[in-house]
Amino acid sequence: MPTYELIITDVTRYGSLFCVAGWDMQNGGMIRPEPATANALAEASRFWGEEDAGPGKFFAVGNIVRLDAAVAPAHFPFPHATEDRIFVAGGNTAIIGQLTPTQIAQVVAPGLSASLGQSFGGQLHRANSGKAYVVAGAQTCSLDAIEIEPASISFYEDNPSPGKRQLRALIDQHDAEYDLSVPADAAKSRFLIGGIATLQADALASQRIHVRLGLCRPFSAMPNSCYAQVNGLYFL
Repeated sequence: MPTYELIITDVTRYGSLFCVAGWDMQNGGMIRPEPATANALAEASRFWGEEDAGPGKFFAVGNIVRLDAAVAPAHFPFPHATEDRIFVAGGNTAIIGQLTPTQIAQVVAPGLSASLGQSFGGQLHRANSGKAYVVAGAQTCSLDAIEIEPASISFYEDNPSPGKRQLRALIDQHDAEYDLSVPADAAKSRFLIGGIATLQADALASQRIHVRLGLCRPFSAMPNSCYAQVNGLYFL
């Protein structure tokens, strides 16, 4: 049973459910630990609860954690299967250290893509709307990262239904604008408390921004598309 030591880099929140990912300190590259109950046919089974993820929990951004995990079953779909691992509970699980966002950015630098256009193995397609996706089933990664100048990003609020507030980011690179959802837990919390202005101030006060990128899984309206999203923002 493989034992991993991961720097938790990405914590995304969807209501009371969380998805987490981290940098494999021994082998390099990203890993997405999923609960032991993860089932490819039951989407909710692949998420963690509030008792496991978020600030102060085992899966908190910056924690270095040790855990046992198995390779995902062969029927788990790509591109997510590239990083999917199934958590194995036991006495080998522990928090063994902690890093600041600046330290994380230094360690994971080998995993950066040069731009959004080159992320996800160069298989990211940008629609005219600015939304971008990887075709479901593509044999590429589902987790990536870039670094940008503060002036390259802005934020806005989307309200798809009454009472539902969603954060989105516009990232300008090489004369192309990308429109990405932002489920990153820390950024979402800042937004819900202080509004768009708080995040924009965070960006303008930084020298550069490390942007964690991920792909959502296909949904019924777009079953062949895995849309890109912002999994984390480190204002450096």
